[in-house]
Amino acid sequence: MNTSRLTSAVGLLVAVLACATPALATQRTEWLRPPQEEEDTTWGILDPHSIFEWNAMREENTLTGGWGGERLRLRDAGIGFAGAYVTEAAGNPVGGTTQTARYTHNISLGVFLDLGRLIGVRDTYALVSASNRAGNSLSRDIPNFFAVQEIFGGQTTRLVHLALEKITAGGHLSVVGGRIDALDDFATSPLYCYAQNLGFCGNPLSIPVNASVSSYPNTAWGLRARWSFTDNVYAMTGVYDAFSNFRANRYHGVDFSIRHDSGVAVMQEFGWQPLIARRLGLPGTIKVGGVYTSEPKVKFESGNRRSGTYDVYATIQQKLWEEPGATHQGLSGFLAVTYAPADLNTIEHFVDGGLLYTGLVPGRDRDVLGLFGLYGHFSPDLSRSQVVRHQPGIEHEAILELNYQYNITSWLYVQPDVQGVLRPSGTGRVPDALVLAVQLGVTL
Repeated sequence: MNTSRLTSAVGLLVAVLACATPALATQRTEWLRPPQEEEDTTWGILDPHSIFEWNAMREENTLTGGWGGERLRLRDAGIGFAGAYVTEAAGNPVGGTTQTARYTHNISLGVFLDLGRLIGVRDTYALVSASNRAGNSLSRDIPNFFAVQEIFGGQTTRLVHLALEKITAGGHLSVVGGRIDALDDFATSPLYCYAQNLGFCGNPLSIPVNASVSSYPNTAWGLRARWSFTDNVYAMTGVYDAFSNFRANRYHGVDFSIRHDSGVAVMQEFGWQPLIARRLGLPGTIKVGGVYTSEPKVKFESGNRRSGTYDVYATIQQKLWEEPGATHQGLSGFLAVTYAPADLNTIEHFVDGGLLYTGLVPGRDRDVLGLFGLYGHFSPDLSRSQVVRHQPGIEHEAILELNYQYNITSWLYVQPDVQGVLRPSGTGRVPDALVLAVQLGVTL
């Protein structure tokens, strides 16, 4: 055991946590490379292998560079860093109840530890991350349900991850536990966050709306195990604490208590990458899964409390065409559908999809053009209960989105974006809105 390395690592972690550094390992790390379906990682989007093996944060991919060689030396010693700044500005010149513009941002930092390199505990990784968010939501002004700025939510400084991963059984089994995001792993895709609307990024929004499952930047106690039967078939199970108010900003991510009225959320997913598609150079992944939560909820129409409900989903992501001789260029797509019982869940049916073309413009091989659409059908039980209370009943809301990610450098991008919000708030009483937005991201 290298005692000096261990002491240095512990000291570094304490310093990171003690400083109120606006931080996290962001879900927007996928801009480090073009959308690659085969790179659906083994630890959600926050896979430590991206730091220690793929070396995604190498000097030329970051604003702060190699720190005079120190960044590489620390990574080789088992200490990796991931940081980002993302900002979104959006305005609605047409539609909604009022016309205005809003700004929001996310600053993030994550510290990864490879305990094999540090202290000789092989195939074991730790992650500590935090986030700072500030700004306002345009969707509160329109108003509409599927937020047009995906990085709005949790506007404070908070601890995000405090997690440990162990890989065993010859690499077949990965177990992650601690303060973690369920939706870093389940029903996710590296393609989703090329959209700026929260309905797409980083999961079908119906899942965290209907159940109190942890999603970035709000973590909860949990344990997740993933078993890879082969390199193209896996099963994944997760168990998480479920508490309806766990996302409250006043907790800052450091309320570690488990309350007497908490429930348990259990998630299950099966994934398959068709071999024939991979052999054709068109990799893709099919996922089916669901969440069951025992958290007590109130039935919309009767007002009675009941424990136990579920949400099921199916997703597919697929490379559809590859430019000859250009592995990372071409057309990719995704589709996701979900269903939840209407008596206890806000969104009964949800569907979203998107098409992404990497390298469409000659000479711009890493730029990404994206076209997206979603439709959310709200619970008819909820709608009837609102009408009984003399409120407008919500029915459905839809989003159309078009954007273009222009990579200025390997660590800086800008993404102009246009969204059409159809039937805002689902009532038919708010005029359809046109949203013009721009996102800017920096890898630190």
